[in-house]
Amino acid sequence: MKLEWRYREGMATLWQKFRQMALLLPLILFGCSGGLAPYVHNPAEFNRDSPNFAKEPTDIADVAICYNSSSSTPQDILALAESTCAQFGKVARFDRQDLLQCPLLTPARAFFQCVPPAK
Repeated sequence: MKLEWRYREGMATLWQKFRQMALLLPLILFGCSGGLAPYVHNPAEFNRDSPNFAKEPTDIADVAICYNSSSSTPQDILALAESTCAQFGKVARFDRQDLLQCPLLTPARAFFQCVPPAK
């Protein structure tokens, strides 16, 4: 009887530890991903049916930047948009933003229009 009781007690402790780890692991992983840099979002990038699949664009009219507001500054986002538009000889102008259209860890998206520089 004593052996059976110890076995059950040990299993209960094991399950408690497993539950604690199951709760802590996602929090630890989420905390480690705090340094997510903003990036250019192109939803059709992996669409093999797209006529522009695996081709570098020759001109762009706008750019979408996905970012996490807790780890990115507006200056970071603007700098990425400006460098992307500058590849085509244009400047970035803020258009709008939305939420929850990008992956979960970078839920915010900012849109910039790439316009010719003012003369």
